[in-house]
Amino acid sequence: MHLKPLFSISIYQLKQPAMAFSKAPLFDQAVYKQSFWSKALSHPARIIILTYLLENDTTAFYILAKKVPLAKPTVSQHLRYLRESGLIDSFEKYPHTYYKINKNLCQDLALRIQSLHAAFGINTNDKSNTPLWASSQG
Repeated sequence: MHLKPLFSISIYQLKQPAMAFSKAPLFDQAVYKQSFWSKALSHPARIIILTYLLENDTTAFYILAKKVPLAKPTVSQHLRYLRESGLIDSFEKYPHTYYKINKNLCQDLALRIQSLHAAFGINTNDKSNTPLWASSQG
């Protein structure tokens, strides 16, 4: 005797997630951009890359890859994320790809962070407020 299934759903239908509509247009564009910056700063490799570029200006990929303790493809993905967020720019000059800080956007980000510090009553010139990750001791 052959039993019929109660529901006729294919495996393909089970694996497909329902499509959602983006809620991005509901937010102020400046706040939405700031969320990308925050996410771009949420990984130690990206912090290392940004700090190195800030201190050394334009740098080739092979040099950045040596500074980050990850595989080159992983470093490349972190650089891609930083480029997409607008924090860095890149250009090709045979045989290398070079990266540099987007100074205008980073200055804007720094001002926004500084205003957050001020809102919480934090003196940005006071070295006792330095976060643990920014201290040179380890």
